[in-house]
Amino acid sequence: MEIQLPDLALKRIFSFLDLFGLLQASQVNKHWNRIADSDYLWRSLSLQRWDCSNFTDQHLGAHTWKQFFLHQRRKELRLALAQPHNFIYKVTKNIAFEMELAYLSGNSLTMDEQEKSIICSVSPKQELCAWDVQEVGDDAGDIYTFTLPGLRDVSKVTAFQYGIVRLHCSPDKKWVFACGTYTRTLPQVFLTESLLRPSEGNAPLSTFLPHKLCVSACWTPKVKNRITLMSQSRTGKKTEFITFDLTTKKTGGQTVIQAYEIASFQVAAHLQCPIWMGASDGYVIVFTSGPYLLLFSITGFLLQRFEDHQAAINNFWVDPCYVLTTSENSVHVYMWEEGGRHPYLRSCYHLENTWHDHTTDSCISSVMCDNESIVLRVRKASDSSILVMYSLNT
Repeated sequence: MEIQLPDLALKRIFSFLDLFGLLQASQVNKHWNRIADSDYLWRSLSLQRWDCSNFTDQHLGAHTWKQFFLHQRRKELRLALAQPHNFIYKVTKNIAFEMELAYLSGNSLTMDEQEKSIICSVSPKQELCAWDVQEVGDDAGDIYTFTLPGLRDVSKVTAFQYGIVRLHCSPDKKWVFACGTYTRTLPQVFLTESLLRPSEGNAPLSTFLPHKLCVSACWTPKVKNRITLMSQSRTGKKTEFITFDLTTKKTGGQTVIQAYEIASFQVAAHLQCPIWMGASDGYVIVFTSGPYLLLFSITGFLLQRFEDHQAAINNFWVDPCYVLTTSENSVHVYMWEEGGRHPYLRSCYHLENTWHDHTTDSCISSVMCDNESIVLRVRKASDSSILVMYSLNT
């Protein structure tokens, strides 16, 4: 401690610390406290945890990046530590049957406590997301790109000879994953820039992922250029998870995309066929199997198993902060925790059917959340749905 390192060297060392390590370092002495409070370090932590790359000083106002980070963490913990009686809920009835929840935007990236959650609901042939650009796939195999919020048509490219059933943009908006309805067609990953600015007469830059029968896919929020696929045999008895890393390189003056398989494993035969899946830090996969929620490493090592539902899990939501599962007419909330070799899930609380209207023909068909609210779409057999929004009573 008698040797005082230069500010730049100390800042570089501190950049490898997590939240708790940085807070501990700030308590050593005045010099370390000044470095540990720098906006550079706290902005880096914020970018690692949330998609706030477009966040500006205008959003911060008079606050620092440290204040912003701690503010967001307090909101996360408040939702994670809540109990059912801490929520108020609202019900919106008579939602058209064919409408699907697509996006929930709350005040997760603002210091303004007055901003409320916004729910967007669109039809299956349209998709509304909080990106600078939006990709929409149609049943003819085309990918359309629009701007938001004006929905100005940017481009249209043909990706498949058949319809597109899955379309996922990576967290950093660099890649777009597309999968067609024809099971023998290999899924593709497109470079987003080539979709935004397609060259006349040239196909957009893409690569095939060499696994057929893909039933689901997800990008990892904390490792760039990494995607995990879930494929199943035609009988549904075999399920495999395959993780790829994507790279681009120049070859002969042209850009080429390459996909490298870095890990894979098959789900044990005694487990019920998974339906829902998600990813955390790039090395962990979470998926459902009947009434169970399972956490595996990408190499197939079981890390956690949860049995918080009595019946099969019928819907699922994963983001960098939370995992939500639904079964029949109840919701269970989990939160990602860090501090070991792998992140792990902490079971938080259960929300029962408080909107019950004495009918037995309803089920939760969509679920999502932000730091302020949990939103459900409850589908009824009468060709109608209701939206239920739980908000913390603060």
